[in-house]
Amino acid sequence: MALGPFTKQDHLQITTLGLEFAVSEILGAYVGYRLDEKLNTSPWFLIGGVMAGFALGFYQILRSAKQMQKDAATLKKADKKDGRS
Repeated sequence: MALGPFTKQDHLQITTLGLEFAVSEILGAYVGYRLDEKLNTSPWFLIGGVMAGFALGFYQILRSAKQMQKDAATLKKADKKDGRS
């Protein structure tokens, strides 16, 4: 993904990353909250769930960024091969 004008595909990838991060945070908080209710350990599982959700969301962002970087390098090689710069 270049830093120039974004394509519709770039916008879709960025939006998807944001939604995945938000969902992982919300899901982690929800699971932690429910465990705290069931085990009467408030707020420890909630804190742990939020931290786990953040870690999972951050992992997803790093994995996607790595894939986007590979895709950009492949596209750049293909452009050079075709004579476009």
